[in-house]
Amino acid sequence: MSSRKICALPGAGEFYSGRMGLESGVTIHYAHRGHGIEPPVVFLHGYVDSWRSFAGVLEALSATRRVVAPDLRGHGDSDKPECCYAMEDHARDLLLLMDGLGIDKADLVGHSMGSFIAQFFAARFPSRVGRLVLVSSAASLAHKSAVLDLKPHIDALQDPVPKSFAVDFQTPSNPVPAGFMEMILSETMKVPAHVWRSAFSELLRVNHEPILGEISAPTLLLWGNQDGMFVRQDQEVLLSGIADSRLEEFETGHCPHWEKPEETSRVLEGFLGRK
Repeated sequence: MSSRKICALPGAGEFYSGRMGLESGVTIHYAHRGHGIEPPVVFLHGYVDSWRSFAGVLEALSATRRVVAPDLRGHGDSDKPECCYAMEDHARDLLLLMDGLGIDKADLVGHSMGSFIAQFFAARFPSRVGRLVLVSSAASLAHKSAVLDLKPHIDALQDPVPKSFAVDFQTPSNPVPAGFMEMILSETMKVPAHVWRSAFSELLRVNHEPILGEISAPTLLLWGNQDGMFVRQDQEVLLSGIADSRLEEFETGHCPHWEKPEETSRVLEGFLGRK
């Protein structure tokens, strides 16, 4: 395990880069900051993103919080194996990463695919989760026509993945700073075609309705009411399935942490800071 300084986000303190070889056979890259006593916050990014997708939120988040933000397997600067992109595989990576970092319990913040991993982890390892935040989430993708329509296009991808495809896929509902968007696209272009295909196929298999009742962590749902993928009914399913849960609605699309990072950070601070 090694560590080096990678950036200083305004107001968020210095972030360091670490790499850890896991028993699952992959080496995970992660960014981290701080050594506070409160439970650390672990950020789990979405499909074909990286830890940097939370940059705007991390700039606005209190610098006193300990933060760990991994690049999920296949993404960012982590290893990109040919197989094993199910939620169980990501959850095992997270468990091993937390063990390696000496983290007994963490608050989890997951966006989209990261929220499915967070759901699975919280249901299977309840003693390791303090609070849970699900950003742009649902219990299942299986019957989403907007998602199913993408599958043949993603299945046809070959390396190098065309940047035009990444632009079309990643452009949010509302404008974000040009520099931020360029950074997002740069990170997305690190994801090879086989990961686009495999990770997407595994997302289509997700049906977490049977395990929602096993999530005991206090849970906050962050949802943008312009989200073209997950609708209000998806939030109602989560609210009815997770006992201790509530909803915060944003005037955004699928990426509130991109479109309104300061507001997202304030809501996170309020929820994670509660006793």
